Amino acid sequence: WFYYAPRQIGDESKIGDGFQPTMELKSAACKYDGGKDRGEPRISINLESSSVVKPERIDEMNGRCRMSPTPNHVVLQSLFNDMIGEFYSRTLLRLYHFMTDGLDEEKGEKGGRMPWEEDIQFYVHIPYGNKKMLDGHKLLLSGMLSNPESPAAKSLIELFVQGDGDDDGKSNGNKRGGSNDCECYQKMVFCGYDTYTHPSDVKSKDMETVKENEDDDISNDDANAAILTSGQDLKYTLWSAGKLDGGSSLDGGSCGRASGTKGTEYECREWDRLRNFLSSNFVRHYPTLASDLEERRRELLLQKGVISEGYKGDTREFNVVGFTQRTYRRAWLNLPSILKECDAASLPNTICVEINVENAENPFEQLLMHRSLDAMIGVHGAQLTQAILLPDHAHVLELLPWITDYIRGKWVQTTHGPTPLGVIFHNTNLNHVGFSLDRSSVPLCKGVPETAEEHCFMKQRRKFIWENRDFNAESEAMMRYIKDFVLFGRDEERSCEELKEQLDGRFVLYNVWCSKPQHWFPALVDGEKACIHGTEYPIDHTDEFLANDFLFDSRAECCAAHPVGCEGKTVRGGREPEHSPKSAVALFHNYHKLPPTTATEDVEALRKKQERAKAKKNKTNARQERARKKKERQREN
Repeated sequence: WFYYAPRQIGDESKIGDGFQPTMELKSAACKYDGGKDRGEPRISINLESSSVVKPERIDEMNGRCRMSPTPNHVVLQSLFNDMIGEFYSRTLLRLYHFMTDGLDEEKGEKGGRMPWEEDIQFYVHIPYGNKKMLDGHKLLLSGMLSNPESPAAKSLIELFVQGDGDDDGKSNGNKRGGSNDCECYQKMVFCGYDTYTHPSDVKSKDMETVKENEDDDISNDDANAAILTSGQDLKYTLWSAGKLDGGSSLDGGSCGRASGTKGTEYECREWDRLRNFLSSNFVRHYPTLASDLEERRRELLLQKGVISEGYKGDTREFNVVGFTQRTYRRAWLNLPSILKECDAASLPNTICVEINVENAENPFEQLLMHRSLDAMIGVHGAQLTQAILLPDHAHVLELLPWITDYIRGKWVQTTHGPTPLGVIFHNTNLNHVGFSLDRSSVPLCKGVPETAEEHCFMKQRRKFIWENRDFNAESEAMMRYIKDFVLFGRDEERSCEELKEQLDGRFVLYNVWCSKPQHWFPALVDGEKACIHGTEYPIDHTDEFLANDFLFDSRAECCAAHPVGCEGKTVRGGREPEHSPKSAVALFHNYHKLPPTTATEDVEALRKKQERAKAKKNKTNARQERARKKKERQREN
């Protein structure tokens, strides 16, 4: 049982009558991946009838069970949250906003606790019975809290199944029982669910059908008012997310998966803020992190024989390049030979190592494994998510799988903007580069004539789909990236033009930091045209045909060419350009251009998306209007 106990109006010290609602947490999940996944039926809440509970009864119930030492319990759920990359982008970014938006900064200064300093027990609800919570989930959630004593995140299944330490809760399948297992939580919050509030006589066993009649849906405000005034018997149904939340600003624009949109490439800072938030909390959550990292780097260098036991220097003088490996699916077949080639190449102060999160014994070891690297190379997929754990200004090379036109997955080889995974590095202080693998990366159907390849691949479609496919990568390209890009920019500031010239067209510079000349140029500031000074101009403006019209050495020249941008405007930042350096280290996106046909298709897709959004908004407005009229009729009656 649980109850909602509102404070009495006018007297915040007294708790009014508690209300135990009729409520159901659905175990069924949205089907995806061909419908092979199955819902986890053991995770289920189903309270059949509601009741009003007097304050003294609440005290009596509290006395029957021990109170949890952790006051706040937060359950997290989102579509595809079993995948660590999807969990990071769909759940963690929203949780970050949930914990930080609208904070009173004076609260911390006056001795109050910020949300990340609170004692919070996180649970991850993975609604699929054939999938489980990973150490990666636990590690990322530990970065949301700064207190070293805060409890480790759990899988929600642990509340419903008595286990012997197995994270899956599959040790014996016995349900919890007995008075010793009874525990009270002061507050429990369910985040990320599709919610539906309706009269209790509307059954929720087939809510997808019921949802089509949205007239029965009642707003939360109306529901709470009905409960408090008339005791109306309502039911709350929470459904594991069955669709993507396309209405959130975090899913679109400069922060979403279309973040390469021209003109908005540099606007989003959400991913950078989240990464910095995690980094600052990791340092406090794991007090020995700095010394443990130094020790790990030292061990790696000793194993490679590049230092001796008596080494007393700073291990940061060396470059540690990590190559991601997996045991199951997407295994890097020729990685051993690449590591041998790297060792034999005698790259200055550089070692190459294999990293495999499946070999980490605990979440903290995953943090050490990645934060001890200077560069990380791996194929597009979940294992590359942990690159957000790398230190500031580290390098990430994302290998883009080879995809044919007759099988799904084109999104994983995007070069006109970040990939669906790569967006998490967008506008952060990491250097993110992509490399397109070719036919030679696919070990299947070797020796088959090109004309027969499609038939051969599709006969073994399950192995050919990119997320299941083992792969090879060209060692020459990997060595070129390390030598001509990572090491090239390590000890000397390089211009963006220099970096562009270092790598061929199979590489794409998604998100790199380099030296860029400062100019005066026309731009929009707070929605108004202005002549500003800096490095934020589009790289296209450096083209010899555009530079004369858009880049200038003085404000006067910019104003002469674009007078509307100087009417009543002052120098942005209040600093005259002669006191500024001629160039500055700046963020640089050098995406590939879309083919004309693809660009046209994207515009059409965007138009259709806008039409759907408009239709949805109209539908919502109509539903709200019906609800308003219904309330008016109720008042009249």
